[in-house]
Amino acid sequence: MARGDRIATERRFAGSTVGYTHHGVDLGDGTVVHARPDDPERIFDGGSVARTSLTEFAAGAPVRIVTDPPPRYGPDEIAERALSLVGRDGYCPVVENCEHFATWCATGERASRQVDLLAERIGSAAARVAAVVAARAAAGAAERVVVRTALGTSVRFGLRTLLPATLVAEGAAMVAEWSAHQAGHPPERSRRAGETAGLATSACVCAAATVAAGPAGMITGALAGAALWLGGSLAAGVAERAIRPGDPIRDAKARQRID
Repeated sequence: MARGDRIATERRFAGSTVGYTHHGVDLGDGTVVHARPDDPERIFDGGSVARTSLTEFAAGAPVRIVTDPPPRYGPDEIAERALSLVGRDGYCPVVENCEHFATWCATGERASRQVDLLAERIGSAAARVAAVVAARAAAGAAERVVVRTALGTSVRFGLRTLLPATLVAEGAAMVAEWSAHQAGHPPERSRRAGETAGLATSACVCAAATVAAGPAGMITGALAGAALWLGGSLAAGVAERAIRPGDPIRDAKARQRID
């Protein structure tokens, strides 16, 4: 680690085993500048930007270098930007946390992948639940008259399982993506981990719900669960692209590949 490096270490939410990543800017002299709450157990009660020793910042946990998103400033400028805010009051885990601060020092933009990850998953869950509720309402009549075959039993049980399957799968996806992010994986890899976990969980829950229909019903249920997840992911992706501005760096690279 050197002057101007963004660094991170794992912390635990007070009174829980759930981990999160605490970010700061290394000054290269054994000290770190980082935004932190005044009281770690009351993170919504404010805080400030402080310069502390690397030992105090790490709190006994391993420290790693953060490179995403790529820095737009040189190491010395990043360090100076961090030092310029030492003593500034103000901290909020949602809009002004340690990751927002460290990312601003390196890129000029306040961003937190941890906050974005949670917001994306909550939004995805809400969209999937809305779609499932609409699908169940539309299929209500068919559910009552469906033929009592293995496929019919699968359909009846499947419709009743859509909502719990969606919620359980979203929970599994969030845990997998969060864990991958905390392990230091890039956003794309973390996202893939979450999507894979969600797909597998959705298929398994729907298959388990149709066990009474036998092997044919379970296969149909698993396929329905997988289709439910993939359809939701596709819809969420379309919605995200529609409401989010493009990343100029990513778009420029994409144009270069096309050219």
